[in-house]
Amino acid sequence: MPQATKVCLLLLGVAAVFIFRVEWFLEVEAERSLLPFVGKTAVLDGVVVNDPERRSNSLHAQVDVYRINGDPALGRLLAILPRDEELAYNDEVSIRGELKEPEAFETDTGRVFDYAGYLRVRGVSAIMPFATLLEQEDRGWSPLRALYLLKHSFERALERAVSEPRAALLLGLLLGERRGLPEPITQAFIIAGLIHVVVLSGYNISLVSESVLRVLGGVLPRRVALWGGGVTIVLFALMVGGGAATIRACLMGLIGVLARYLNRPQAALRALAAAALAMALWNPLVLMHDSGFALSIIATLGLILLSPAIELRLAWVPAWKRFNLRSIAASTIAVQVFVLPALLYYTGVLSFVSLPANLLALPAVPFAMFFGFITGTLGLLHPLVATLPALAVSLLLQWILAVAQWFAALPFAWSVVPPFPVWIMFFVYAPLTALAVWIYSRSRRENNPV
Repeated sequence: MPQATKVCLLLLGVAAVFIFRVEWFLEVEAERSLLPFVGKTAVLDGVVVNDPERRSNSLHAQVDVYRINGDPALGRLLAILPRDEELAYNDEVSIRGELKEPEAFETDTGRVFDYAGYLRVRGVSAIMPFATLLEQEDRGWSPLRALYLLKHSFERALERAVSEPRAALLLGLLLGERRGLPEPITQAFIIAGLIHVVVLSGYNISLVSESVLRVLGGVLPRRVALWGGGVTIVLFALMVGGGAATIRACLMGLIGVLARYLNRPQAALRALAAAALAMALWNPLVLMHDSGFALSIIATLGLILLSPAIELRLAWVPAWKRFNLRSIAASTIAVQVFVLPALLYYTGVLSFVSLPANLLALPAVPFAMFFGFITGTLGLLHPLVATLPALAVSLLLQWILAVAQWFAALPFAWSVVPPFPVWIMFFVYAPLTALAVWIYSRSRRENNPV
């Protein structure tokens, strides 16, 4: 059978499976919807299924509902409770309030944020903005509950050892938590094009993983270093909570390491396609409502296709054995170029200082994450034991903050691009992807001449 025929049959099979999965997924979603109860004040019984997020004025908890006003019901609710309430994963709760349908809202840059779609990806069909906790019961130990408790202990250890706002930045680097960052600092990171630093991303994980593997590779056998790095990433994902965004970031990070550190871009491309397909089959809604999914795939694709060719043209940048600054610079340029059209579509923020800001800040990120992890681990024993690594990580974090704030304060550092239809983004990505594939193929031929 010709190769083209095999490929066509494979694509048809994948399409059939995907259509079947979408139909099944939508049927299950309709059965578990709380929208029929919107507009009613009710008492709901359910189980907390996330690590409740404590924000400045509220506590956000996702609850799998099994009873409403005494009658059986199914669906997931986002309950917004007073900030001082104490809830944990797997708690059984009874709450009262009015159910409302999530609504889209307009951002400062004129983009419409599909809040309903954002929650829908996470299985949430309704919200209760002013919920009152009536009853709470601890259902006992569970693996995820234990991991969340470990995470909170780790957070408190970091907050004792590192002062604000550096502690909030470190929590963003290590755990993807950016709720503690003051609004002016968050805005500075957005303007400087560094906001990806304070959210858990596949690029961050691949950057740190590659650096750690290069260090371990000089001490341990290559295979041991690889297994150690992989196990570390998995344990990290579990400690953060193992949510969909965390798993996606870790997958993209591992694929990035496969492409960069192991120098196996073809295997990385296949792994990226398989990972994207698996995530889309698991939850088809990510294709329509999850910008994080799209940005992760695009960033990783740019990393694989463009960074090797860019690195060849950065021969003047140092590439030490234990710390490859040239690799970091090439990866940064590749990702920045490839995600720009998508970022403009989703956020509308065009940063004119993004590239130099990233080139100055990103080399400090792996070291900040490494010393931050050491600080938190030692801080679990006693704050004094963590003094030296806390001092090192504080200096690194201060450098990252200074870079973001300095570049954001420059005149004309950024601009807002007016909203544009999605077809323009696809129109831009068609030739950009073709060019990236051509550059990748040419680079492969130059490095592997026949």
